[in-house]
Amino acid sequence: MFFRRDQRIRAQRGFTLLELMVVLVIIGIVLSFVGLSGGGDSRARQLEREARRLLVVMQLASEEAAMRGQQLALRVGDSDYEFMTLQGRKWVPLEDEGALRPHRLPQGVELELELEDNPPPGLSAQDEDQPQIFLLSSGEMTPFLLTFSAPETEYRFRLQGTLLGRLELEEVEA
Repeated sequence: MFFRRDQRIRAQRGFTLLELMVVLVIIGIVLSFVGLSGGGDSRARQLEREARRLLVVMQLASEEAAMRGQQLALRVGDSDYEFMTLQGRKWVPLEDEGALRPHRLPQGVELELELEDNPPPGLSAQDEDQPQIFLLSSGEMTPFLLTFSAPETEYRFRLQGTLLGRLELEEVEA
């Protein structure tokens, strides 16, 4: 009887330190491979983060325009954008307005803007310092399609705005 109890105690001891170390090394190797393989998607995450940022900032700008009763607009460049306000008969950039301040995109991120009326009525194609998307105090905005892309990735994100001020973001195939 004593012999059987001693065998049971030995069988229930658990893992040795060496076995635990081997398991930890294997887990570390697997996690490092997962981290390295996820690095290829960093540009896609960056594109999505920039597109989501603009979506949220445009929603904020639209709400600001409605609350203040003023007309705002967005000027989109190839790698930057800035919000503008109408002062008299001239559009001027908003300065030091927190979230609505001018924003330069990270290196390699590009914007492509498509409008129904390209360029908007009253603006010529040479007026690149003029806004293209208007956010009116009524909640309406210029319908647009804005594509975020990077040359070295097949990921693209499109931000679409409707006349009634609705904004939608989607990932599209290149």
